[in-house]
Formats: sequence, C-alpha cells, structure tokens
Amino acid sequence: MVLVAGASSLYPKILGSVVDALGNLPNAPQKHIWLNLNAMQMAIWGPVIVIIVSIVRGVAWYLSTVATNRAALLATTHLQNDLFTKLLSLDYSRIIKEQSGAFSARFLNDVNAIREAVLKVTNSLVRDVLTIVGLLFAMFEADWQLAIVSVVVLPIAIYPINLIGTRLRKIAGQSQEQAGQLAGVIEESLGGIRLVKTYAMERTESARVSASLSERMRILFRAVEQKGRIDPILELLGGFAIAGVLAFAAYRINQGGASIGDLMSFIAALLMISGSIRSLGNMNTIMQEGVAGLNRFYAILDEEPAIKDKTGAIALDKSVGNVEFKNVGFDYEGQMALSKISFVAKNGQTIALVGASGSGKSTIINLVPRLFDVGTGEVKIDGHDVRDLTLASLRNAIALVSQDAIIFEASIRENVSFGTIDKTDAEIEAALRKAACDFVFKLPEGINAMIGPRGASLSGGERQRISLARAILRDAPILLLDEPTSALDSENEAKIAKSLAEFCKNRTTLVVAHRLSTVRGADKILVLSQGKIAESGTHNELIAKNGLYAELAKLQLSRNGK
Repeated sequence: MVLVAGASSLYPKILGSVVDALGNLPNAPQKHIWLNLNAMQMAIWGPVIVIIVSIVRGVAWYLSTVATNRAALLATTHLQNDLFTKLLSLDYSRIIKEQSGAFSARFLNDVNAIREAVLKVTNSLVRDVLTIVGLLFAMFEADWQLAIVSVVVLPIAIYPINLIGTRLRKIAGQSQEQAGQLAGVIEESLGGIRLVKTYAMERTESARVSASLSERMRILFRAVEQKGRIDPILELLGGFAIAGVLAFAAYRINQGGASIGDLMSFIAALLMISGSIRSLGNMNTIMQEGVAGLNRFYAILDEEPAIKDKTGAIALDKSVGNVEFKNVGFDYEGQMALSKISFVAKNGQTIALVGASGSGKSTIINLVPRLFDVGTGEVKIDGHDVRDLTLASLRNAIALVSQDAIIFEASIRENVSFGTIDKTDAEIEAALRKAACDFVFKLPEGINAMIGPRGASLSGGERQRISLARAILRDAPILLLDEPTSALDSENEAKIAKSLAEFCKNRTTLVVAHRLSTVRGADKILVLSQGKIAESGTHNELIAKNGLYAELAKLQLSRNGK
C-alpha cells in the first residue's frame, strides 16, 4: 500500500515536470527540470517514467488487494465460526425464542456487511490516507500557498459526512434486523408449503412476503437517500476548492511566483486527492453498515448462557440412570408450566407421561438434560442434583428421541452415529435392525446412502425410525422418548415397541405419548393436568380408578371404533 500511495503521489510531479520541459524545449532545452534531467531529457524520459511508475503501482495494488481480501475473509470466517460456537453454547430457551431465519441472516447479511467494511477499511483507509499524505506533500512542494488554500476547505466536509454516517449506522441496523425477519417469513412459508398449497393460501403468503419486502425496500431506500448526499457534498466542496485554486493560481503566475508546470502538478494532485477523499467518504458509509452488523454479531457473542457448569461441578461417572424429581416447579415466560412434580424412576423402569397438550409432559423431559433449569425443587441423577454435574457428563448419559425426528443432510451412517464415537458398521446396522429400519438394507448404498435436506428423501416413519436407531446406538443409561411412535403405522409401531421393550430393560426410560397403547406396559404412568400430577399408577390401576386416565382411554377407544 505504501508503494501504491508513493506511486500515486509521483504522478502530479511527473506531469508538472513534463509540462515545464515541453514549455522550455524551444528556447531552453538544457534547463534543469527534475532528477538531474534537463528539458530535452525530461521530454524523452517522462513517458518512460510514467510507464515504470504505473507498472509498480499496478503490481503493488494487486498484491495489496489480494493480501487484504485474504485477511478480511479469514477474519470474517473466524467470526462466523465464533458465532456458531457461541450459538451452540446458548440456552435452549434463548435459541427457540429467536425468529426463524434470524440467525441465518446474521451469518449471511451481517457478515457480508462486515466483510465489505473490513475490505474497504483495509484497502481504502490505509491506501487512501497514505495517498493523501503523499499528494499533500506534492502539493506543498509545487506551491505551498496554493496548498494552504486547498487544505482549509477539506475539514468543512467532515461534519456532514460524519452526520450522514451516524444516520446510516442506525438505518443499517434496522435493515439487518429486518433482513432476519424477511428470511424468517420466507422460511416459514416455504417450510409449510404443503399446508399453503392444500389450503390454497398462496396469495395470502405472497402478500405477507410482499409486505415484508416492501418494508425492506423502504429501509434500504432511506439508506440510499443518505448515501446519495455524500458525493454531491464532496463534489460541491471540490468545485469550490478547484475554483479557488485556479483564481489564486492565476494571481501567483501573474506575479511570477509559480510556473505553468507547478500549476499543472498542483491541479493534478488536487484532482487525485479529491478522488481519495471521495473514496474515504464512501468508505464511511460502508463502515457504518459494517459496524451495525458487527454490533449484531457481538450482541450474540457477548451473551452468557444461564445454564452452564457451576464452579466445582462434578462429572457423572458410569451413571446407573436413576432419575428423581423432587417437588419440581417451573415457569416459562411468567406462566406456570410445572408445579410440585415428584417421582422416582429407577434403572430398568419405564415411567410414562400422559395428558392433554400443554400439560407439561415435554417440559419434564427437557428438565432432565438441563435444556431448562427448574425454578423450584430438584432434578437428581443417581442422587446428584443435575445442576451440580458437568453438562457434558450429564448429557452423555442421555439419549433422546423427539416427536420431530431430526435428520441431517448426511449419510444414514452419519445420522445414526450422531453423538457417538468409534461405532463400527456392524453396531450401526444392528441398531438399524432393532429400530425396524429394514428399508435401509434395500438401498443400493446401504448405510452409506445420502439423505436429502431435513430427511426429505425419507417418509415421516422412516425418519422416526432413523432417530430411534440413533438412540439405540448411543446406548445411554437414560432414555427420553417424546412421542417416539407418533409417525409410525400400527405394524411398525408394534415392531419398534418390541425392540424398545428389550432395549429399555437395563436403562431408565421416560416416555411421553398420546397413544396409550404405547404406555400400557410402563412401570408407572403419570397423568398430568395443568402442570401437576393428577394421578399415577399402572395402566390397570388407573383404569380401575376411573379418573382422568380412564377418560383418555375411553376417548381413544371410541376414536378407534372399539
């Protein structure tokens, strides 16, 4: 960049020297002009010097651009990695609150703004500042009085540019926030495309996205309006500066204080310096957008999770899997979700959680691996309060199958072995067979077959069975099943129920289910109502009580036509 700036500052001097040389050729060809060259020599070597300086400047410009782009890409890539690592460490409750697509917008839109700002700052700021310094030196060398006249004008541009920059930063923050909202709206519409088409809601969804796009256009137009003021301001100030220089130069030449070459050198430097100043003005707008993006990045990076290892947390070594809820209470966003929940699940036992939607079944499941922390009471594993255990050791003792089977865009092998280390193909295939994943062995690639985005190439039942195979392979002492057979037909449900019955013998199982057929064989059934345990017992005991569970059973039997 020093070479680029140095070469740029030489152009005015070379131009002024060539003009003086040409002016002296008819009458004084031997007059000294510059670099020990007389008028004749300068006229000959001037173009050659220009070519050499241009080559040096071009090569230096290329090398500095490549170097700064590489540095900017490395910096923003590290920033993205840091952001994703941070997101994984944040509380589950924090992540699910964020609008769908908002985090993606931070990774894409915000990082693009940051990268452009870094590039502009590293390229323009350093190069243009050095160029301005070099050109100012050239201007003072050509005519110090003219230089002073020009320099007086420059500070006038600082105030309006800074004012515009402050406004742009605010607008850029709003724009990046709205970009996340737009991404969320689009993702929701396309993610629910089946429902949208079935309900013939294309026009409604199109109008919803169109409204979001219009809002984005309005915000972007405000930014364009602010940016559009910078060049006219600089153009106006530049015009005043040049007009003042020409008027003063005429006076200086008339008084014999400067030559035509000095004037040409000065004007060339002034025009070049105005270009660098304009570049810095534009850099300010881009930098404000980058700062807004960086603020949104660091808003996440500076967050601290509430759920983390306490000082002196102990590792859960070789867990037996005994789970105890002791007078547990939990509020979610100010609303009571659980109250006075107490039960014990010992190794080898299956505890079923049933009840209406919103009764707190999944919340109980989420408290075991500390996706949430209890408000009151304790959740214990093998006699240890889960808050006293390291998160890694606690969660290594748990396997989860959720209602919404999570499938990654990877091979079946990678999906099943997710969360485990050094599992052999034989172990993976055994887990798949136990989960009734016979369809895998009919594929040409077998366990190496690739699965599309979000498991798009699989049916709902197949995705659920892959998720079950993952839990079986994990072989953890505590198994959490949140509606594990919700997407299966009766035949596959019976197959998996048999496999699960065998698999659950030597581990503690908490299972949430709406289908009571799934929980008939549980050692204890907890019936939840409005966040409290309404009744508990085995299937037969609860049927005999003729309470809430019996009503649920009758309702399901009537729906099934029995």
